[in-house]
Amino acid sequence: MAKIALPDFAGICSTDILPVKVGPDLDKRYLAYFLRQPSMVDFATSRSTGANLPRLSPKALADFQIPLPPLPEQRRIAAILDQTDALRRLRRQSLTRLSDLGQAIFYEMFGDPVSNPKGWSLGTIRDLLAEAKYGTAQKASSAGPGLPILRMGNLTYDGRIDMSDLKFVELSTKDFPKYTTIAGDLLFNRTNSKELVGKTAVVETTEPLAIAGYLIRARTNEQANPHYISAYLNSAAGKAVLRNMCKNIVGMANINAQEMQDIVIALPPIGLQSQFADRLAVISMKRAVYEGAIRRADSLFASLQHRAFRGEL
Repeated sequence: MAKIALPDFAGICSTDILPVKVGPDLDKRYLAYFLRQPSMVDFATSRSTGANLPRLSPKALADFQIPLPPLPEQRRIAAILDQTDALRRLRRQSLTRLSDLGQAIFYEMFGDPVSNPKGWSLGTIRDLLAEAKYGTAQKASSAGPGLPILRMGNLTYDGRIDMSDLKFVELSTKDFPKYTTIAGDLLFNRTNSKELVGKTAVVETTEPLAIAGYLIRARTNEQANPHYISAYLNSAAGKAVLRNMCKNIVGMANINAQEMQDIVIALPPIGLQSQFADRLAVISMKRAVYEGAIRRADSLFASLQHRAFRGEL
């Protein structure tokens, strides 16, 4: 997919990048916003050539037609889009800080997992689980029918479940309880690249979801809250443990269910773990508000971008 950037530093481009030097009648920010339109990105992609690594040639880029109002008007349009784009960035930064807040609360309540300053007893994740099972190997389809199935890409690096790209699978009555989720299930990505193996998230929805074979579905016992285990595994300390223990199998890293359960973890009281989960629930509600604001900002930007190059601003 074509990407457009406006670097603010000098450098040397690789052959995969086409540097563009604008003439005196063209504002570079105006050009960048024009080329960033989804329609133009798709158009550029369609003009790319090459089987393994498609590239857009300099001549193909130079042949793009662009509306060219007077230079002051180009700058006015770019300034309007700058302001709206800045709003989008600020809202995304707020969302990032919200994600960091959950980890800050974890360290505040439980201390650094490495030094264990609060002196918690140590055990293993196995001590906190009632069961741990693999997902289904059944082939999924893009259009359905069947249940939405969570795959490795549906777990984010910061410990959430992303439902934006789902496939579907049909399960038999016998397999339904084996391969579906309930609210509170802990999902662990057992196979991925070394940096991503061990991504962990907690299921919040009460609607059943299927789970693919690269995931482990764990259910906690009465001594644990799944949000505590997830926060530990997604912490810097937890990720370091995961990186050090994973095995490489045919270019992919792997941590099996037994190894996952053998990970050493502090065992704070269940009451404190539940208080932590309650604080995360407040953050989750704020996240929904921020994500709504980002969607509105994206919609406004797309509308202004569309109107700008139709001469309607």
